[in-house]
Parts: sequence; structure tokens; C-alpha cells
Amino acid sequence: MNPKPPSDRPAIGAGSGLFPLPAERSSTAGLKLEIEGVTQNALVDGLLEAVHGLMAVLNERRQILAINASMLQSLGISDAGKVFGLRPGEAVHCLHAETAPGGCGTTEFCSTCGAAISQAVALAENRSIEQLCAIEVAGDEPTNNLFFRVRASPLNIEGQRLILLFLQDVSSEQRAASLEQTFLHDLRNTTMGISVGTALLADNASGENIEIARDVMHLATRLAREIELQRCLAHSTINSFQCLLTELSLSTLFDELHRSCRHHPALEARHLEITPPRPDRTLSSDATILHRILYNMVLNALEASASGETVKVTSRRNDGLEIFEVWNASSIRPEIARRIFQRNFSTKGTLGHGLGTYSMKLLGEKLLAGRVSFTTSPEQGTCFKLELRA
Repeated sequence: MNPKPPSDRPAIGAGSGLFPLPAERSSTAGLKLEIEGVTQNALVDGLLEAVHGLMAVLNERRQILAINASMLQSLGISDAGKVFGLRPGEAVHCLHAETAPGGCGTTEFCSTCGAAISQAVALAENRSIEQLCAIEVAGDEPTNNLFFRVRASPLNIEGQRLILLFLQDVSSEQRAASLEQTFLHDLRNTTMGISVGTALLADNASGENIEIARDVMHLATRLAREIELQRCLAHSTINSFQCLLTELSLSTLFDELHRSCRHHPALEARHLEITPPRPDRTLSSDATILHRILYNMVLNALEASASGETVKVTSRRNDGLEIFEVWNASSIRPEIARRIFQRNFSTKGTLGHGLGTYSMKLLGEKLLAGRVSFTTSPEQGTCFKLELRA
């Protein structure tokens, strides 16, 4: 891999003069003394005990002198003595560590290895540094491609130069992010292909087929924007999303909202009552964002409702504001209500939730310059509101 260096410092990998790193290792007797000095040091012992992540202590020749239980378990080793004297790449069985006689840090691959770079900088510049590191180990399974966040910090104990090496295995997060990026990219391309195809179809269609083609083209365009909006939400880059303001018919908006919700499983055994505004009432806004906010409000209300209860959706014009309201009979407990708009907060207890209500407020206030709020009580139920300048 080719880790990106901090913007205020020069590149320190290939061509920096630091690589290859020295191949020399401590003698057997010298290594034994170094290991004893480190393992009997109260400070190092406390660090190894306190850190729950993967941690190793290296000498200035980048050999392992001490290692914590978490890292031993990760390596599948019960006896720490088996890794003492090895370098990190050798301990994790990096495929490239054996391609040069000097081992880890001396191969042609090491100048672009985040782990090797972090160790080199910690020693050469006496400062802490964090890098990302891709490691390939033997085998064809995806799990044989490891991805770590590595931090190396220099430490001097009684004149002995050491490196504290902290590793966080982010392989699963990297795989998920890569798959998400690939999926969204391919989905966006497919959607654009559908949009272009239906535009051509609309140009050559006749009769009612023209309206069908235009509807499909409209849906494809909205889907493409929904994908981009979701990407921005997931990666906290919402400022990069471009609003597309058009004059919207509110009755059409409510009709689309009803069509979007009517087949959702949350509507089973519950009722949805949508009261559309007059056909002549319009609003200048972004249809994709507005639909997304109202759709989330409705689904949340349905999911919070008991069997047989009704969710009501209305809109009213007051003092130059268009006020959208989504009401349900249930109330929100105070300890939940105070954190309702917090990112990643969810009562569902599983990963992947906590963006719904957060995104309502973020999109409504950051992109549409409106106000998102709610009221709740056992007597009055819960009402989420979106207020936009009319």
C-alpha cells in the first residue's frame, strides 16, 4: 500500500532515504538482556496490562521484546517466547518478510508498508506516528489480507531506546468500506444507465407509454440522488451534496409519500392517514431531501405505533412557513427524547441504526435551512415537525 503522509511533512516511504531499514539484530545474549530489562520494568508491565488492544515493545533494531495478551491471542500463540526477537512482519507471517535476507523492514515492499514507516519515523525523528498498513499472509482467503491502524511511539528507559507499537485490526471495517464504495459506485452507474435509457424511450414512445417512461426516468433520477445522499450521510460529507431546488406541488409530494409507504411492512396492522394540501399549494425545495425527511418521520411513527393505531401526516401554512407534521399516539420516554437527534443513538441495540432521526434534523436544517423538532407526551402523543420557509 502507499500510506498518505501528514500534509505538513514530506513523504517518508519509497525514495525517502530511510529504506531499506538496517538488517542488524541484537546478539542472542544482548537480546536476552533487553527482554529481561523490559519485562521487569514496572512502567512497561503496566502498559502491557492496561492496553486492551494489540501492543508490542520493540528494541531499536525493531525486534519484539515484550507483547501483551491481546496480541498473543491474535497471533494464536500461547508462549510469548516464540515471538521474542522477531520483527512485527515476521510475527504476523507477512508474505514479504521472507523475501530478503534481512527480513522485515529490509525488503523492496517495506518502503510502502505503514508498519515499517511508523517504526522508521519513531526511531529517526523521535516522534509518534500513525499509519495504515495492509499485510498479506499466506492463503487465498479474504481473511488472509489484514489491515491495521498502526501507531509507533518512541520510549527511552534507562538509556535504552524502545518503540511502543500499537496495532488496531481494522480489516473488517476496511472490507465493509470497500464493499460499500464499490456497491454504491456500481449502483450509481446502473441507475444513470436506466435514466439515460428511459429518456431515450420517452423520446420515442407514444400514448400512455410516454408517461410511463417519464415516471421511470423520474424515479431513476431520484434514486441516483438518494444514493449520493446516503453516501454523504454515511461518510459525514453532507456539505458536498448539492441541493436541487424546484417548485414542488405539495399534493404530488404527499401522493408520492403515500405510494412509498403503502407497501412497507411497518404499515401492517397499522393505519396511515395522509391529508394532502390543496393542489395549488407549492413550495420551492429539493424533492429528494424533503421526501427523505418525511419518509423517515412516517416510518419512525409507524414503528412506534401499536397494532391498530393510526399515523397522521398533515401540512399547513402559517406566518410564511410551511409546517409538515407527522403524528402518532405513542409517547417517547424522557431519557430517549433528550437524545433523539444524536447520531448513532438507537434503542434497537444493534449496529447499523441511529441515522434516521439524526438525518432528519441534519438534512432539514443543514440543507433545507428549516427547523426540525418534536413534541411528546402521554396525553398528546408524539408529533415531529419540519418547518420550511414558504
